[in-house]
Amino acid sequence: MRGIGTTISGMMGRGSIRHNNREFTAANVDRNRSGQNIVFVNEDLKQVYHELFDEALESYNAGKKKTRDKIPDYYEHIRQSKQEKLFHEAIFQIGNLSDCGCGSEGGQRAAEALTEFAKTFQERNPHLRVFNMVLHMDEATPHLHVDYIPVATEQTRGLSVRVSMKQALKQQGFTGIGRKQTEWKTWMDREKDALTEIAQRHEFEIISLGSNRRHMDLPEYRAAIQGAEAVQEQTAAATQELTDLQEQKTEVKREIKSLSGASAALKAAERVRVDFDTIRPEKTLTGAVKGVTVEQIRDLKAAAMIGAAAKQENVELKKENAALRKDKAELQKKVPSIMDRMEAAAKQNQLERLQYENMELKEALEEERSFSDRLLEGIDRVLDAVICKNLLLTNRQMTDIYLLLMPGDKPFKTKILSKQIGTARLSFASPEQMLDCLDITPGSVSVLGLMNDKAGKVRLLIDRDLLKDERFGCHPCINTSTLSFSTRDLIEKIIPAMGHEPTYVELPWSVEE
Repeated sequence: MRGIGTTISGMMGRGSIRHNNREFTAANVDRNRSGQNIVFVNEDLKQVYHELFDEALESYNAGKKKTRDKIPDYYEHIRQSKQEKLFHEAIFQIGNLSDCGCGSEGGQRAAEALTEFAKTFQERNPHLRVFNMVLHMDEATPHLHVDYIPVATEQTRGLSVRVSMKQALKQQGFTGIGRKQTEWKTWMDREKDALTEIAQRHEFEIISLGSNRRHMDLPEYRAAIQGAEAVQEQTAAATQELTDLQEQKTEVKREIKSLSGASAALKAAERVRVDFDTIRPEKTLTGAVKGVTVEQIRDLKAAAMIGAAAKQENVELKKENAALRKDKAELQKKVPSIMDRMEAAAKQNQLERLQYENMELKEALEEERSFSDRLLEGIDRVLDAVICKNLLLTNRQMTDIYLLLMPGDKPFKTKILSKQIGTARLSFASPEQMLDCLDITPGSVSVLGLMNDKAGKVRLLIDRDLLKDERFGCHPCINTSTLSFSTRDLIEKIIPAMGHEPTYVELPWSVEE
């Protein structure tokens, strides 16, 4: 059997449609092979949004009395949303450059398997609407880009048909299993299993990469490691270069000091010559020298030789000194550049480390959110009631106190509520205010605390969406227990018995609405 030990890769992509459709060409793309790419789906994203959501949007807006509560364009609404993305991308690959490179026999079989996988993707995923799907054959290895919109249908909150990855996967039967296995990971495992079965029919023997490398296949993981090593090597090279420059600088200083010594010697020789200038030799008629001893002549010759040598050395040293000073100036110019390179390399190294840590933290956060959502859903099922979010609020002057009841999974923005009740900017009440008004500590705020509001300081606000559920769940003024009773009893019996009348508000499911 061919293709022994081939890997299956599935990961989350960046979603660059222009790159996928070759509207621009990256450096790693062989333009001569771009004609071999296979385009399975290529639809306009905005148009697909209109087809999917216009009917639900019209129905949603019809139920809104105020213009500000309506959504003019669902595409722009999601584009500006911080909770959902316009679309998602998944990338699938069989093997790597060593066994399935483009142009090789393994690469051709990988392309055939990915083609079969692509043609069955939409059928397997009815709630993931594919609008762009391309098989790239002009890079190192064949790989499939799948760009899709997660569509959740039959929704009771917000639009009846809306964008939601979590709900779309849920409707396809995927739920999180433990904190380390989210809905997305469960779905991706299923897709990789489907690709594995297809690859095996194309004579590949598949091995598992394992699950510890988050959103990375083997080539990407190796590339990331190599990138980190390159940064480290660059840092080490810059450090060594700086050390060499510092040594050269020290040598320059040493040479300059030596030049200073030679200059002093020359000056001393000149002083010797000045001393010999006091000698006044005289010549006789025969040409003989008188008035000068043999020792004086010897010393005079020695001084002349020293002076001549020193003079020549001084000329040469001045030239060398000028050259060294020039070298010193150039070295001093290089040092800041090397320091900048070292700093840039260190920052790059830190950036890559922080990016990896950020990826880890994002996944951990998503897992925590998923776990929290499942926990709340579990409580809802056990109690057969929706757990309510209870918020004790106060105005800027802290003269008015409000108790807001709203669905636990609905986002909250004080600005929206402030406009509806016509008050100044709201903020959360202090623990002292909780204790004074409701005799409740933080974490235990509940509508039942109104029984302690004898003076009627607290104004009760209820989100109308709470009334859609038959049963209501809340703490009995302590967060170690939860009560469940009918929503009708809450409105018609319990609240009136505590001497309060609610004010109803309508808060959006998205803070962008």
